[in-house]
Amino acid sequence: MKFARITFSQVRMAGLSTLLALLPALAPAANTSYKVSQIAVAGATATYAQSLNKSNAVVGLAVLTSGTVEGFKLANGKYTIIKYPKAGNSTRAFGINDSNLIVGDFLGTDGFFHGFKLSAGKYTQYDVDLGVLSTSIFGVNNAGDFVGTVGTEGYVNIGGTVTQFYGSATDATYPNAINTSDQVVGQYQDSSNNWHGFSRDSGGTITEIVYPGAVQTACIGVNDAGVITGWYQNGLGQYYGFIDTAGVFQTIGFLQVHGINNNGVFLGSYSGPGATGGVTYGVLATPHTMKSLTTVAITKAQSTSIVGLNNSGQLVGQYTNSKGVIHGLLLKGTTPTSIDDPKAMAGTTWCYGINSTGTIVGFYTTSTSAMQGFMYSAGTYTDIGPAGSLFSEAININDSGVINGIFEDSSFLFHAFTYNGGTYTQVDVPGATATEGWGVNASGELTLDWLDSNGYWESSVYNGTTYTTVNVPGALQSLVHSINKSGNVVYTWYDYWGVEHGAFLEGGSYYIFDDPTGPSTRADGINDSNLVVGRFLQAGSTTLFDGYKAMN
Repeated sequence: MKFARITFSQVRMAGLSTLLALLPALAPAANTSYKVSQIAVAGATATYAQSLNKSNAVVGLAVLTSGTVEGFKLANGKYTIIKYPKAGNSTRAFGINDSNLIVGDFLGTDGFFHGFKLSAGKYTQYDVDLGVLSTSIFGVNNAGDFVGTVGTEGYVNIGGTVTQFYGSATDATYPNAINTSDQVVGQYQDSSNNWHGFSRDSGGTITEIVYPGAVQTACIGVNDAGVITGWYQNGLGQYYGFIDTAGVFQTIGFLQVHGINNNGVFLGSYSGPGATGGVTYGVLATPHTMKSLTTVAITKAQSTSIVGLNNSGQLVGQYTNSKGVIHGLLLKGTTPTSIDDPKAMAGTTWCYGINSTGTIVGFYTTSTSAMQGFMYSAGTYTDIGPAGSLFSEAININDSGVINGIFEDSSFLFHAFTYNGGTYTQVDVPGATATEGWGVNASGELTLDWLDSNGYWESSVYNGTTYTTVNVPGALQSLVHSINKSGNVVYTWYDYWGVEHGAFLEGGSYYIFDDPTGPSTRADGINDSNLVVGRFLQAGSTTLFDGYKAMN
């Protein structure tokens, strides 16, 4: 999937509300954040991470450019290829237990799939009906019991005893995982080709698992606590991953959620930048709790958007008062001050950045409907933007007064710019079709969003000599925002279906999060104390926001 080009201004302004109105509300996240890392086999056009054990060793399969499918294991940062010695062009690794027993299947030269086990470097073939039906092994527990399919019928092998079963009637059945209680989860396909999730207990009783309101549901993983993972399709045809904890469902912003271990660490699948139509990657997600996640809302205001902050904790953004009038915002403690550029059309001033001296930057809409950057200091408003710009936005300012922003030239191309009080400097990421500037820290490092040749927004940090790509694992599109003196950054990122989520990069690790009280979350500002600010869409609304503050 590829989005049409969306500029920052379109996202910030009313266009965002229009976009969100077309999208479903996601279930609030029970866990607010996850530490995430990408899983990608070198040279693969698609990587599917399927299962993991207590040590976070991951197995899965990769589709190579040749069309060959190979299994892989990822442990301690090292990828190892898994290929059954007698395989044709397909070996798939699906399961791994805490003893590092790996299970999967391979396509034999006889045209059948055969199951295999891999332990201590030794492969063992497994078939239920050799030479009659294909056999696959999809999951294994810590006792060595395993599940899979023979033909289109599911089976469970417990202590060497094989029991075959269907999820419903004679519908094609695929058991995907088994835990130490011999609870099995999987999916079956009805005569209308719709998928149904199921759970089978140790006594053989099968219960259908349905994500609330879903058109289709599939169960892929289960841990020893009975927490189930999988995917569902909603009424708009969109796919999301889920976690089911004792009947309480949580939507995850990936296309699917695969295996989950006993520590609650899970695997997902997402489409990210890399080629026209996107590239499929795996993602490893570890539960993480953000500190002091609190709502920021001006008393009696209809809407409060927080975008930036300084090291004193002063906040800037925009708000709509009780009478529906929109103003730019400076918030000191609980005291709001309206900031409205006198040249602006009413209700169009946005405050985006503030430094330690209280100098504010942002943008407004002129009487000719053009975006114009501005700086506000000691009661004086000054327009900011390179000469000849059709459009400009001043987005952030550091304590030395250096501004980072965006402008559109006479050829309708977007560029980042910096301004040091006397000179404008154009900044473009090499190979980008558009570059937009956001953050600038005390060292002058910049955060830049850029449109790649395939139509995806990607993110970079620029230190004056080197552009470093810093895309969020799990994101189809990443929009990096502010950066602090430690080089930690925050993001707003988009999932496959265009819903916004927050993220931050700290100490080389990526974290994603959602405010649990709203269906759409942005992260826009970070100060040198790692205080993060942003806004979330109010539940049930497509136009009204509340701000928030949080710490990692």
